[in-house]
Amino acid sequence: MKKIQKYLDSVTEAIGSFTSYIVFFMVLLVIITLFLRYVLNIGSVALQESIMYLHAFFFMAGISFSIKENSHVKIDILSQKFHDKKKNIVSILGIIFFMIPFSVFIIFISSDMVIKSWEIMEQSGEAGGLNLVYILKSIIPFTGILILLQSVSELIKNTQSYLK
Repeated sequence: MKKIQKYLDSVTEAIGSFTSYIVFFMVLLVIITLFLRYVLNIGSVALQESIMYLHAFFFMAGISFSIKENSHVKIDILSQKFHDKKKNIVSILGIIFFMIPFSVFIIFISSDMVIKSWEIMEQSGEAGGLNLVYILKSIIPFTGILILLQSVSELIKNTQSYLK
């Protein structure tokens, strides 16, 4: 079980590392877009949509990394006074009854939309926009899969910590 947990964490770590580089490209594209628009008076829908795509990927793929790093928002009003074993139980129950069902819900609710988008090779509605809407929509079930994998890792960690 420990090997599985470490492997899942390493996948999440790699994706988190990759998403950190996206911020650099996003900032670079914003600077280029602003320069083109306000200095050269040239607008580019494709550049604006590229920023939106990177922004979406950054946040959606980064969710699993924030779960791994325990930097996501959670309410510790009750559990802050609990001892470690009780905190583990609360985490285990939260993972089983909230995180795993939520991630499965994201995967299933978005799958049909993504499949249809791929079937028609959905394109931007904007003139000069990117013709990659189907790829953007694919990020949604991908996020569900990443959350599910990291949830399994967190479940293993909390279970092992509880059993010690």
